[in-house]
Amino acid sequence: MRILAIASLLSFALVGSAVGVRLVLLARRTRRLPELSIGLGLLLICALGHPFCALGRLPGMLGTPLGDGLFALGLGLSCTGIALLYCFTWRVFRVGESWARTLVIGAALTLALLAVGLLRASSHAETLSEILPLTRPWAVGIVLAVTGAFAWTGAESFAHARRLQRRLALGLADPVVLDRFRLWGTSGLAGAALCSTLAVCLGSGMMVLHEPVPLAITAAAGWVVSICWTLAFLPPAQYLRSVERRAQPALRTS
Repeated sequence: MRILAIASLLSFALVGSAVGVRLVLLARRTRRLPELSIGLGLLLICALGHPFCALGRLPGMLGTPLGDGLFALGLGLSCTGIALLYCFTWRVFRVGESWARTLVIGAALTLALLAVGLLRASSHAETLSEILPLTRPWAVGIVLAVTGAFAWTGAESFAHARRLQRRLALGLADPVVLDRFRLWGTSGLAGAALCSTLAVCLGSGMMVLHEPVPLAITAAAGWVVSICWTLAFLPPAQYLRSVERRAQPALRTS
């Protein structure tokens, strides 16, 4: 189970990076903010933020100016990426809602404060065993912010998918687009489950890789997110044909 959990997290990072690159390139052509925000957000989190954070905490790097700088850079990139996930959900699903704009601004400010608090707390210790208890509340807060980003986008995507389902029955929606919203919704809720599990483990001082239940949740959620992102943004042609075939009975009865 431990190997599956580690592999799922690696898959999460690799698929997220690939999807991020594709969406950023798409945004260059469309010049649309939603594609840019989600693409750049995934890149900052998966391809840059987490690797820099990990490098900064490697043995021999911890407590050095270079290690602290890499960790601070990675944390800043990750928090920016999380804020962009909130921005994506706002721009796609709630662009005309003032409360959603306020939520995005509040999430960005909260993430900035949490990042500063974590960096300040970690500066008061020199070893990892000393750093972890000091930074735990701030780290839990950041993970909960990620949980909120995934949960919000997942819930909004499923709500929009239900509206598209009704339109599909009238022949007014594309089944592939409907499927993508369902996949994005599933990945959002799975990501929320993954991050909430990590938050509980961090808050209680548990090691995820040593606990069977968190391991199982991490492995399952990580693979669900990776598969959904692949099918939504990097789908094989055969999968798209199967989606269209499944929609034919609904279209014939409309």
